[in-house]
Amino acid sequence: MSAYKTFAIVGFGTTGTLFAKHFAQNKENGLKWKVLSRSVTKPELQEAASQGAELAAVDYDSQTSLINALQGVDVVLSALRDGGLEEVQLNLARAAKAAGVKLFVPSEYGRNTLGITEPYLISKANTHALLKALNLPYALFFTGLWPSMVLEPAYGSVTGINFDTGKFSLFGDGNEPLSWTAPEDFVPFVYHLLTTLQPSQLENAVFQIEGDRKSFKQIITLWEKKTGKKADIHERSEEEIQAYIDAQETELLRFIPRQWQHGGMRVGNESNKLWPEWNPESSRWEGLFA
Repeated sequence: MSAYKTFAIVGFGTTGTLFAKHFAQNKENGLKWKVLSRSVTKPELQEAASQGAELAAVDYDSQTSLINALQGVDVVLSALRDGGLEEVQLNLARAAKAAGVKLFVPSEYGRNTLGITEPYLISKANTHALLKALNLPYALFFTGLWPSMVLEPAYGSVTGINFDTGKFSLFGDGNEPLSWTAPEDFVPFVYHLLTTLQPSQLENAVFQIEGDRKSFKQIITLWEKKTGKKADIHERSEEEIQAYIDAQETELLRFIPRQWQHGGMRVGNESNKLWPEWNPESSRWEGLFA
């Protein structure tokens, strides 16, 4: 039985939507969940409400608004992203402390960000520091890369990964193993731990979960076997990698090359044992080209 009874989901993109659906699919557990948003009239939020979610319209710049919305909440699940990881998540943490929230789960679901200094992820380090300063218990979940980051042409093509054309421009030799976990797999895992572990096991804890571990070369080999096509692979030199980085306008695209080249997106999988029955089928590359 879960020690926590009421959850607040903040941010309603891919991760937040999946969390809401997972709570709805497990109504028999008797838990309550609410979704905080600037506007609650969006169709996707109304759908969540029809499935059992409570909706709360909030002003993220107002502590009073956030504190009122978080009254009676045991766990905050932040699914904020991009700019929301800056002041909004910090405001949310302050309000959570004031409202008596018992556990704060900041938006992570990527590489291990402990001690991170890269500009793209510094906002996550700032959140860690604030949670410690507030003495607000937290749980961090690191999951590595999402397969969709390279499977979807809109994402993959800008980094040189194109399964449609079979052309792959790698950062280095592409042999460094990386961790891959799809949101469809890590959301149930996070839910499971939050609702089965005791608070003493969750508070100020770090969980590293991994659905699959593959290098780009291994993934491309699987693609060749599944499709019967021959990949056109280019291994970028150090000079080409640096030129790519220098040409980018966003911190994300300046951040990615060295992370992929040197395995920065690899996390541990020691937390997998906490749920032996977990079956991360959406993360295993063997099945993604079927």
